This record gives sequence, C-alpha cells and structure tokens, in this order.
Amino acid sequence: MADLAVTRCAEPRIRKTSTYTVLGFAGYGVGSLLAAALFVAWQLPLVDRLIAAFAPPLAFLAVVWLVRAITGAERIVFYQIFVTGVLAAGLVDLALGSQPARVVDIATLGIGAFLVLGRLGCFAVACCHGRPARYGVVYGAAHVDLGFWARWRGRRLWPTQLVESVASLALVLAGLALGWDQPGRPAVIYIVGYALIRFALELVRGDVARPHRHGLSEAQWVATASAAACAIWQPGGATLGAALALGLATSILVARRHARALLALPHLHELDRCCRAATQARAETSLGVRVSRHDLPDGRVDWVLSSERPGWSPAAARRLAGLLWARHELVAGRLPGVLHVIVDEPGLVGPARTEPGSLDRARGAP
Repeated sequence: MADLAVTRCAEPRIRKTSTYTVLGFAGYGVGSLLAAALFVAWQLPLVDRLIAAFAPPLAFLAVVWLVRAITGAERIVFYQIFVTGVLAAGLVDLALGSQPARVVDIATLGIGAFLVLGRLGCFAVACCHGRPARYGVVYGAAHVDLGFWARWRGRRLWPTQLVESVASLALVLAGLALGWDQPGRPAVIYIVGYALIRFALELVRGDVARPHRHGLSEAQWVATASAAACAIWQPGGATLGAALALGLATSILVARRHARALLALPHLHELDRCCRAATQARAETSLGVRVSRHDLPDGRVDWVLSSERPGWSPAAARRLAGLLWARHELVAGRLPGVLHVIVDEPGLVGPARTEPGSLDRARGAP
C-alpha cells in the first residue's frame, strides 16, 4: 500500500491500467491464496475461516472510508490497514470463533504476502521512495508530473520499496517455518520483524506526505507500539529485546529531534519553497535558515545559506546542500555560518561534487 493518496500513484501503466493497481490486486490474490491454504493446513472451523477471510478487507474499507470522511481525500497507509485488519480479525474471532491466535496468524501472513507485491507497485510509481544515496533507483520526469519531488529527479535514491518487499517475503517464510506448530508465533515473528525493519527504513524514507510527531514518523510510533504489544502477548527474550531496542531508539530520536530538524523532510521542502521565493528577495525558513540567490556572470547561480540557529554548522549546511542540489560546488563564506552553494541552474541533476575555492574564481567570496 502507498503512504500517499491513491491519485498520486497513477503511472506507469500496464496497458491502460495502473501498475500500482495491478500489483495491488495481484498481492491481494496471493494473500488470499495463502490464507486459503492455511485454512486447510491448520484445519480451521468454518467460522474462523470466514472471520480471517473477511475481517481484514472489511477493516481496510472502513479505514479508507473513515480517513476520506475526515480528511476529504483518499489516503491509504499500510500500517494503519495492517494493524486494523489484524486487530479486527483477532477481536472478532475472540468473540465469535474458537482459534483467535490462528486467525491472527493467517491475517498477518496474508497481509504480509500482499505487501510483497504491493511495495513493488509503490516502486513502479515512485511513492514511498527513499532519500538520496550513492546507489539506488532513479526516477524521471514522468514521475515528477505525478507529484514526485523535482529536486530529486534523476538522483539515486534508497530503494526502500524493494527492501520492504524482500523483507516482507522473508518474514512470511520465517513465520511459517518457525511457528508452524505454535499458534500466534507466526504473527509475532512477522509483526516484530516488520516493526524493526520499518523503523529503520523510516530513517531513509524520502516521501514527505506522512505525519510526524516529536521527530518520529507515524510508522515509527506504530512500530514501537506493535513490538511492545507482542512482548506483552508473548513475552520472551526476542520479543522483549525487540521492544526494548525500539523503545530506546525512540527515546534517542525524540531527544535529538531538534538537532535532526534541519534535515527533516518538512524542512527540506520548506527550504525548497524559500529558494523559489528567494528569486525576488532573501527568504527564511521557520527554523531560521536564510537563503538568497545571486546570478553569476558565467550563468551559474550562487545560493547563499546562513543561519544563527544552535546546531547550524558547516557540516549541517553541506548535508542540506547535498540533499537539495545534486551537482554543486560548496564554498564557505568569510562570515561564520555562511555557505555558498554554486549550481549550474536550480534543481540541476547529476552526481554531487564539492570544489572549494571555485567561487573565488567567479567572484569574491564575502
């Protein structure tokens, strides 16, 4: 599932149908086939089968409808669907069925199987993408037309969708192999494993249209909570260790949220908007980063970044520049806290490069 609006994921297409849609339905089919096989293998009664088969998709429709009613837009978030579907299946079976642990197993593994192909759909249409990396996937103009950030067109990004797809497949197989004879164990293996992987992947996710609170994304909070829930449900060394590890990581990231704020996705996009506004005058972000534009005689552009914010440093400024401009030259200004970013043109793509002193050849550095 994509963590952006469905209308954002419309291309590329298989014939006249969205690749995202085709792979989504294919994933649902694979998940349903796996669930049907597990019904037989684990000899579930009819009531439990019906609950496992219908509770997750009905919960999915309910969540989509509720979010649309509240926000006015259709926004499908995998973790919301996953948690709601598994909880709905487990609670309904606890009330009406006879094997709630097995129903939770089937709902979890079925949704996990769906995600294997679902994330391939995200990969095809450039949603749920990663941040710039040395190696990775490249998206072009067709994806920019759909809403992909133009700053990162042509840049190599972390293939987060592919990593998550492979990880989901591995966790489904691990759940089946290690928990076949222990009801509830396959679900715990998948939920805890996915929580660890998703928490880490969020650190290199590059799509901005996701809620954040106290320096963590919604998915990171859910990952920590789901690992803690599994530790309570089935306490053991692995579940308790995972819950404690995610709790510690959460505490560290929350404590360092102000230091990380400059490089956070919302601030990057805000700085991008300030760059557009700086064509007329100097602009400043909400975190106190000032930007101004100066056209050089040779046709290049000198973007001047400066700030008096605590935590602003040449290293932080260089990381900001590397995230916003692919091919650029960096020159430290004469005044403290000032950095010049020299680019051929705004948003130019290509490998980053740093050549200190080049601005001095173009004009005197202040």
